[in-house]
Amino acid sequence: MARTYSLMSYTRKPTGREYANNEDIAASMHLAIRSSVDGDWTALNDNYGILFAAAVPSDELSDNMRSACTAAQVFAGETLPEGRALSNAPQYGAVMPGNDVELKSLRDPFIFRYHHGGFAIAATRTARGGEPDGSERSSFLLVLSQNLTSFTQLGLVHLDTDSGVHGVQVSVHGASPRYVMTWLDDSGRLMSSTTDDLESAVMQAQILPVQAADEQTAMPTKPIMRYDASVAQLSTSALPDDAIVGNIITISDEEARTLIGRFGRVYNTGVSVPQQRLQACDAEGEDALRTRLNEITQTKAILDYSDGSQARRKVDWDKAQIEHIVQKAAKGTICKGDVVTLSGRVRQATYPVPFAVERADPSVFAWNWNGEPMFMFIATEDEDGNCIDPRGGRTHMPLRVASSIAELSDESGGRSAEIDLLKRGDRNSEGREMTGCFWAPELHVIGGALSILFMPCFDGERVNPDGSPNDRAGKPDMWTGSCHIMQLRKDEDGKDLDPREPKNWSVPDPILDPEGKALNPVQRISLDMTVFEDSGTWYYAWQQVGSVWIASFDPERPTRLTSAPSQLIVPEFAWDNLIAEGPNVTVHDGVIFMIYSGSLVGIDYTTGLVTAPAGKGVDLLDPTNWVKQDYPLQKSGMYNGEWQLGTGHGMWSHDEDGNLIYVFHNAEYNEGRYGGRDAQVRRVHWSAEGMPILDMQAHEELDPAYACTTMNITVV
Repeated sequence: MARTYSLMSYTRKPTGREYANNEDIAASMHLAIRSSVDGDWTALNDNYGILFAAAVPSDELSDNMRSACTAAQVFAGETLPEGRALSNAPQYGAVMPGNDVELKSLRDPFIFRYHHGGFAIAATRTARGGEPDGSERSSFLLVLSQNLTSFTQLGLVHLDTDSGVHGVQVSVHGASPRYVMTWLDDSGRLMSSTTDDLESAVMQAQILPVQAADEQTAMPTKPIMRYDASVAQLSTSALPDDAIVGNIITISDEEARTLIGRFGRVYNTGVSVPQQRLQACDAEGEDALRTRLNEITQTKAILDYSDGSQARRKVDWDKAQIEHIVQKAAKGTICKGDVVTLSGRVRQATYPVPFAVERADPSVFAWNWNGEPMFMFIATEDEDGNCIDPRGGRTHMPLRVASSIAELSDESGGRSAEIDLLKRGDRNSEGREMTGCFWAPELHVIGGALSILFMPCFDGERVNPDGSPNDRAGKPDMWTGSCHIMQLRKDEDGKDLDPREPKNWSVPDPILDPEGKALNPVQRISLDMTVFEDSGTWYYAWQQVGSVWIASFDPERPTRLTSAPSQLIVPEFAWDNLIAEGPNVTVHDGVIFMIYSGSLVGIDYTTGLVTAPAGKGVDLLDPTNWVKQDYPLQKSGMYNGEWQLGTGHGMWSHDEDGNLIYVFHNAEYNEGRYGGRDAQVRRVHWSAEGMPILDMQAHEELDPAYACTTMNITVV
């Protein structure tokens, strides 16, 4: 008999930002699961939201202006709140987060089977944070999903009532099918409506007729429990923390595996090393045999995981055992057909937490300097949370260089060995004095030159562009900042000069649009620039207008774009709030993974994800060719037994063994005081479905019980 599971939809009572459960997160659909043989509910995604209501664009926006609003791409626009007009971003084919689109939340989620397959969710749409937004008077939100790991938000189902729609339920009747919707109105009456085509009703903005479900009986003021009839009585004592139950349905074993694979904890279940063969020949001598053994010991261990995924890690083999095998072979005591066993320990580098105090937007880069391998670390100075003019105005760009990643950490003396590549008072190529910021420096190789992309800022003018007084007049003003590039020079023989010498770097140049104008005509500021290449085209991605933008460029002329900037990622959910920034790209198994960060700097910071096909020549300037994940890839949570709040602005990199790592910052937060951002380093695990896992705990990556392993070597 196939095992079945119960799946619960719910929202939460908000408990506070310091527990990753503010109003924005609480007012979203969460999921919990339990098997038919278990009693307790297991909250998925660490009891964090999975379905967030998409923001609603203004009805004054054209399709072109709202093209980056991909989560709400089929929504009908709605009128902006009274007294608020469109920003000037639409003049440039874009939207301004928090102004031209209205953030939303939801309550009373109800999951049901959809006749086309998969699931649908009905919920009451609310204002951001859960307060009524007026739509609950006559409508509810409809969302479709094939397997509850991604969602298509259709919009509102409109009903011919103004008496309130609370706790809506949807049942499907017949093969045709027919949808029956029931809910409670403001007075507690059970009301209903029916339709044969729920999708068309939304897409065509139909107003569905309403009737009383039972004219004689008034429902109690509290909605009925909305459970699948096949599910046993709910045990409220085992609910996830602070859960407000939506409904419960029965799902299959396969559906449960999909959800657990995406939202559950993935952990190490075993380690093995493939058997090897050793060709022993006395005539070649001990050195040749030792060389062959050393080659064999480069074999990596295979780590198995609970979701069916695997990883490969190097093993530190017992050197004494290796030498013992060599000596036995030299004495002729090992014969063909013998099997010798070698013991070792799976390599698991651990990095200090924090890795670097008050170093935000961090970048670790593996580079080869004229044959000398080295690792570099560069970041934003964030002393006590001041990233504009820290250290009493002694703003600088700190660079660390070492032969290993561990040596870059504060614990290993990395901070005391920092080099100031730039400092306040240095000038850019326009002759302007850079007085602050030096934000989000990233190391990349562009056009064959080691390069740093970053944002300096300058002293503010007496008045702002709109004529208002500027409180940063004569002081570093973040709104004057713009994306710049500096590159490492080469000597006459074409060899790279020493990157540790500030004089060996070019004077920083601003990056301009194809017409030679500043990147952001809406607000001036542009920042957080990164670079990647696909199908022979090079791209910059960066933040401006509170969102991520993209454009192509020629790596031989990196200071000038070759295409008009295009708005790519707009923050459309309460979790990414009013900003999308800090993009960074890696490619894995034919997919471009671009991470970005949102929810403003602080303890609510999160990491989002968009993906696109790699190597297919897809137009990456078109936001519709990217798929946005509806919930964060990484968020605040427990890591190795300690809370890490405000995780984000990360960069993909690689460690000494070629493993993908994730370098990011989190917020310092102690008893209500925010104290800046600290850099962290973690390894990345790829799940069985090909998703990056950024928060794998040390014991999940490698169970201590499997850390010691053996390799059998057959002598031939």
